[in-house]
Amino acid sequence: MLYKQQGELFSYDLLKCLRTDYFHNDCQSCLDICPENAFYFDRKRLTVDFDKCTNCSVCLGVCPTEALELDFFDPNDYVLKNEPLLSCKKDIPCLSAFSSEHFIAMALRQGQIDVDLSHCEDCHLNPEGKTLASIQKRIEEARTFLAETGSEATIGEASFSDDRRGFFKAIFKTAKEVTKEESISDAKSDIDRLPMRQTLLKNSLKLASKDLPNKEVSTSYSFLANKQIDAMSCTNCGDCVQFCPTDALFFSSDGAAIWFVAGRCIDCAICNDICKPRSISDKERIDLVSFAFDRGEELVHHTIEICSECKTPFPYKGGEMICERCKQFVDEFGDIFKLASDME
Repeated sequence: MLYKQQGELFSYDLLKCLRTDYFHNDCQSCLDICPENAFYFDRKRLTVDFDKCTNCSVCLGVCPTEALELDFFDPNDYVLKNEPLLSCKKDIPCLSAFSSEHFIAMALRQGQIDVDLSHCEDCHLNPEGKTLASIQKRIEEARTFLAETGSEATIGEASFSDDRRGFFKAIFKTAKEVTKEESISDAKSDIDRLPMRQTLLKNSLKLASKDLPNKEVSTSYSFLANKQIDAMSCTNCGDCVQFCPTDALFFSSDGAAIWFVAGRCIDCAICNDICKPRSISDKERIDLVSFAFDRGEELVHHTIEICSECKTPFPYKGGEMICERCKQFVDEFGDIFKLASDME
């Protein structure tokens, strides 16, 4: 594949990377956490040095779009194993393979999970303590989210001291444990770029929704976002829709309205940045039921009229029947045409 860099066991899909989607995106989570400095930019494009890459999985959990994959370990598959103890000495290459969404999904499904961080501090994959700090940050974010929902699910800590002789045996056994949810994942179209871990989180919330006292939470988490659009400043240009990597933003069938599905948003903030009139902003709260069940919301609905000057459709906001582009042109160059008429 032209846009996929493939090593012996590790691959990087450029088409899933936010840096490929949008030139001005500044995501570099994989560069910041890689203990081997295997990631670098070549002509402004993120690239992997497979001679340096050790297939450690440290980068998997921090990539917001799952553009990074290991052939022998899929954290999404592991969520479905319902393992109560997570340890690098058991059947996981590194706890950094899991995102906040993974930790939440596992806790919601099992009621309690324990993580073994006892080996992290002195691990060679933890230079300057940054890998452990990142794992702890994700676990703490998961705990905070669970607490805000009022869930009784917990994430504790425990130690596991067995050796890793059975590690690869357990890893490859995982691939054979196919569930209905896994088969759905495998059948997903390549066009659908929503990370599977977000689908797992939503499915976990569906299962637990009846037992969650608080259905509305803050959008301060790295994996949640809720949008709103100011109708007066929005020009209906469609840039936000075009550049949304997961189709969380989309036009209505008649092109007059922009809809948003929070359950498909990965909080990349590309839409916020690309909107020239700054019409898009973030809401501070989100309804988890709407998030989990992919309920859409109409953010803006325009009245479309035909410009009297250029004869093209435009979002009419009152006043003259003229689009903003023509109005701006008249304001800037009107004096020239007036001067020309006076000379006749």
